[in-house]
Amino acid sequence: MGPNLNSAIHYHSASLRYFQEGEHHVNRFCACSVLLMVFEGVLRFSEDGVEQEVGAGEYYIQRAGCYQAGALVSDSPRYLYVHFDAEWSNGQSALAPRGCFDYGRLADLIARMDSASHLSLPYCEQLSVFLQILLSLRREQEEETLGGRMAAYMETHLQQIASLSDLCTVFHYSKNYVMRCFKAEYGVSPIAYLNELRLKRAMYLLETTSLPIAGIAEQCGYHEYPYFYKRFLRQTGLPPRLWRERVRQAPGLRAIQKEQD
Repeated sequence: MGPNLNSAIHYHSASLRYFQEGEHHVNRFCACSVLLMVFEGVLRFSEDGVEQEVGAGEYYIQRAGCYQAGALVSDSPRYLYVHFDAEWSNGQSALAPRGCFDYGRLADLIARMDSASHLSLPYCEQLSVFLQILLSLRREQEEETLGGRMAAYMETHLQQIASLSDLCTVFHYSKNYVMRCFKAEYGVSPIAYLNELRLKRAMYLLETTSLPIAGIAEQCGYHEYPYFYKRFLRQTGLPPRLWRERVRQAPGLRAIQKEQD
């Protein structure tokens, strides 16, 4: 159960918080949810009587309506807190209410969140930074699993992967194990997922650049143009050149195709 990232997120406020030695978490009922991202020390509190401890490199989301108390002293934590409202769910689109994060990767976003709030930048700009943080936490959550790590690898190595054997070599697992783990998380085989990534990337480049179509095919991992042409035609119903012309004349074409799929 966690915030549903497929529903509306309502951001309220954010700030960095540095505890003094011997300081306790406040006692309160909070009307909204609170994201805590601790990057130094340890934050301790209870939530509806259940003790919680959040250490450096961990995040925790306090749920709206719970009673939080600070009976135990915290170990001089430094953290970002963000007050927000969101629908909670058990679905795949939910962000886990507790997890780890790489402070080195997210330090800039954390600083930007604090700065955007204190400088009273436009609401949409503050919300944009917060959403980037949530999506980054979700990505790290996904990458903790084998399937998530494979999916992330495929996104950045479209040209290098030619077969399932290549993935097995990179991740040091058998074909059966890789297939079973990936399909359990994504519902399709790794190669089917890879082909979808390649076509989406090709569509993006066709629409947004003037690169030669053969060059785009190569860049997306299709080393034989006839094979790319057949897959593209099967997916869109149009040859790549005609699809590029149509989508530039009518940008809504892609949305229509997605609805049909």
